[in-house]
Amino acid sequence: MADTIRRAALGSLAIALLTAGCTGPEKSPPPGSATPAPITAPPIDVSSYLAAPCSGVPTDVTAQLGLPHREDAHETVLAGAGEQAQCRLSSGPPLSAAAEVRFYPRARPVPLVTGPGSQVKPTVVTGYPAGEWVLSTGTDGSFTSCQVLVDIARNQGLGTLFNGPAGEPIATSCAKARQLAEGVLTALKR
Repeated sequence: MADTIRRAALGSLAIALLTAGCTGPEKSPPPGSATPAPITAPPIDVSSYLAAPCSGVPTDVTAQLGLPHREDAHETVLAGAGEQAQCRLSSGPPLSAAAEVRFYPRARPVPLVTGPGSQVKPTVVTGYPAGEWVLSTGTDGSFTSCQVLVDIARNQGLGTLFNGPAGEPIATSCAKARQLAEGVLTALKR
C-alpha cells in the first residue's frame, strides 16, 4: 500500500516535471540555452552510481529526514539530461514524506531548467552552482514539493526532491531538499 502511494506521489511529480518542461518557448528556454555558472569546486563524478543510485545516498542523512525506505529506479525525469538514475526514498507506512536523489552523469541539470521565465532560483550548495525549484506549495491541500539541482562537474550533476506532507511550509520542504543535497555531496566528496 505504501509503495502504491509513494509511486503515485512520485508519478504525479514526474508528470508535473515533464509538463513544466513542455511549456511553450515563451516560458522556458530550449535545453542548454542558459549560460551555466562556472564550477569552481572540485568536480565530482557520479557515473559509478548509475547502476545502483541508492549506493550514493548516505543512510544517516536519510534517517535524519525520516526516509528509511529506499528503491533504485532508472527513469528519465529531466528531459535532455541523458542517462539518469534515481534513489527513491520514503517514510513508509503511513506515508508522510517522499524524496528522490537523482544522478545525472551526462549533463549539468541547472542549465536545462533555467533561463528567461524560469521559476528556478539560483543558489549554491556546498560550493557548487545550484538552483532551487518549488514545484508545489501545498496551498491547494496537496503535498509540498521542492527540488534542488546541482551542477557538480563539467557535464554532470545531481538533483534532490523532497515532497512534504500537506500543510508543511514550503520553506521546510526546500530546507529538507537542500539538506539531502548537502548530505549526498559531502559523502561523495570523501
